[in-house]
Amino acid sequence: MQKTATLAQSLYRHRIAKYLVVGGSTFAIDLSLLFILHGKAHIALAISTTLAYWISITYNFILNRFWTFSKRDKTNLHKHLMAYVVLLGINYLFTVIFVEVASHKINYLVAKTLAVIIQTSWTYFAYKNIVFVERSEAGGIN
Repeated sequence: MQKTATLAQSLYRHRIAKYLVVGGSTFAIDLSLLFILHGKAHIALAISTTLAYWISITYNFILNRFWTFSKRDKTNLHKHLMAYVVLLGINYLFTVIFVEVASHKINYLVAKTLAVIIQTSWTYFAYKNIVFVERSEAGGIN
């Protein structure tokens, strides 16, 4: 039991583990909302994908900024948000297009899952090296 607790504490302190927890819970929210909106409420797939994406991604930004990357200062908030919005735009377009096209061949929930898996490969590195980087007033990276 002690080894399990030690392992859990170690993972809790590691940024990548936090990123995966936040990402996993974001995915659960996103996929659940997509299923409810499109699968149950019969809202168009592109609209359902859009709503689920933006709701879950708001949750994702808050948890990643404050917990995963421990950025609590308000000084860099607008810089973090601007970089995040650019990344979101790229991820959003990829998600909607991928789900819309792939859903003609596979289930929309499987398509969404594949889109998230593909995005995960580049998003962590973008968060770590671009989005949640501290920038000095002179524009350099600290």
